[in-house]
Amino acid sequence: MSRRRNWALAASVLALALPFAAAAAPASVQVTAAQARNMGLRTTAAAPAAEAALATLPGVATPPLNGRVIVSAPFAGTVVQVDVLEGQPVKAGQRLATVFSQDALRVSSELISAQAEARAANAAAKRTRTLAEEGIIAGARAEEAEARAAQARAMAAENSRLLASAGGSTGRAGEYALRAPIAGHVSQLNLQPGGGVEAMAPAIVIDRDEKLWVEARLPAALIGKVKVGAGVEVGGVRGKVVAAGTAIDPRTRSAMLRAELPAGTGLAPGRAVSVTVMGQAPAGAVSLPRASLTRIEGRDAVFVRAADGYRPQYVTVHGVSATHAVVSGLSAGTMVASAGVSQLKAAAGR
Repeated sequence: MSRRRNWALAASVLALALPFAAAAAPASVQVTAAQARNMGLRTTAAAPAAEAALATLPGVATPPLNGRVIVSAPFAGTVVQVDVLEGQPVKAGQRLATVFSQDALRVSSELISAQAEARAANAAAKRTRTLAEEGIIAGARAEEAEARAAQARAMAAENSRLLASAGGSTGRAGEYALRAPIAGHVSQLNLQPGGGVEAMAPAIVIDRDEKLWVEARLPAALIGKVKVGAGVEVGGVRGKVVAAGTAIDPRTRSAMLRAELPAGTGLAPGRAVSVTVMGQAPAGAVSLPRASLTRIEGRDAVFVRAADGYRPQYVTVHGVSATHAVVSGLSAGTMVASAGVSQLKAAAGR
């Protein structure tokens, strides 16, 4: 009876061990050259990985805080003409709109008067200085005249500065031009022909075309783990973290994360995106195309190119981005299938 019980126990242990043995060493898939072409098989070498995806977060594309310029109207008035539209590229100094303003008309008149007064005061100061040098009048009178001339010049310069801040005159009395202070594109337009505009109100917003930012909320579990300079990936475009908050917002239980993307991404400010944040990869981890990953018997696996075909190999996944996966269980340089993986899986019957 004892011997029968031992045989039954041994049979049970063997039955339990067989699936694990099969899982540990899956059979290779034999593929001919013609079959490989028909299946569209391609292979890629696993590369040493320095970083792995920590998390993928929802974000929004925004212009950089230092790349947005507000064009304000220095004088209240009525919009006469608008020369640009939203999304239109502009050059530095380009006229954006024309505004008629009673205040601008008054400043313009005061400028003409101040310039005339300055010319007269300069001439008077020159004559007075000549008389003082000849001893005809006291030197104090010459100093008083020069002081009045300096005051008149300052008044003229101030009025001139006010008009210059408005973009300069258009040649018609009371009209001034709003001009682009930088090159970029118009992201907001708050003017309508015939409409009013208040003094110092934001009339037009211009964004630089050089770079783009992405803003996302960093979960509390990642605060302190994501550093400035860490890599990010947005739709296959690589960028870097420029700001990572360290204080938790009590309402959202998260912190602000800002990342910078290079120019030419094609993303429009305000567009919702997915941001993959990268961190340091474990020692010995490798990077391979995301398409190489599959699931076999409930575990992550890849198909390794072998002499007798393609051999399924189980791996441990540390992070997955839109384009790549970082795994352990493979050596750098190992050739893995990166296209046709689903066909290989079907051929393996798994």
